[in-house]
Amino acid sequence: MTESDKELLTVIIPCINEEESIALTVEDVLSYEGEIDVRLELLLIDDGSTDSTLDVMRALAEEHSNVRVQVNERNLGVGRSVMNAYEQIDDASWITVVPGDNEFHFASIHKFLAVREDHDLVIGYLQNSVIRPLHRRLASHAFATTVRFVYGLPYRNLNGMKLYRAWVYKGIDVLSGGHAYNAELLAKAVLRNPFLRITEVSFVARGRTQGTSKAFKPRSVARAVSEFARGRVSVNKYRSETLNIKP
Repeated sequence: MTESDKELLTVIIPCINEEESIALTVEDVLSYEGEIDVRLELLLIDDGSTDSTLDVMRALAEEHSNVRVQVNERNLGVGRSVMNAYEQIDDASWITVVPGDNEFHFASIHKFLAVREDHDLVIGYLQNSVIRPLHRRLASHAFATTVRFVYGLPYRNLNGMKLYRAWVYKGIDVLSGGHAYNAELLAKAVLRNPFLRITEVSFVARGRTQGTSKAFKPRSVARAVSEFARGRVSVNKYRSETLNIKP
């Protein structure tokens, strides 16, 4: 198979203020370019960084022909950043989203690609959760439990590594931000297409190699709760519209 005959995998890498990590993330992804049976394209999204993240991104794009950059003039959040990127990606492309902090071992992509022919969406759950501190594991467990209860979705983790066709999510409007957008997005995708072929595989994380997580500051936690509630209201409205339920 020639390079042009291979399926396309678009790796979306959104981040804010990750000048110390973004080059490591890109290096990790590109290191598997010759090992996987797809063409790689990287879309780096600067979500309103105030450090040198954008400068590093632009240098990486100049160095690698399959790396391009999208700039948010202000911080939109990971959800809106990824959703906006869909319009630039072909419906047939596979997509995975990798955080710019170099936390995911991109080697895990082998497991996702191995099952892609029989599925439209592959959801990852963390294989080595011991890598994360207790407070983060408790928060992740609480979030996953809440999602399963509120939306009736049986999956172990919605905020980890994923692989999906662009058309699975393209065209769906999402109102919530932060990590809450993943739950809202999947719930609406299943409502829109109940025959989606979905499976789960494990992925491996290395933990942050640079900097500190911004996700567990009190303000961030309060915002996450608010965004999840906003997403739930949006899904309820979408359910009524999709199923043509009269008020």
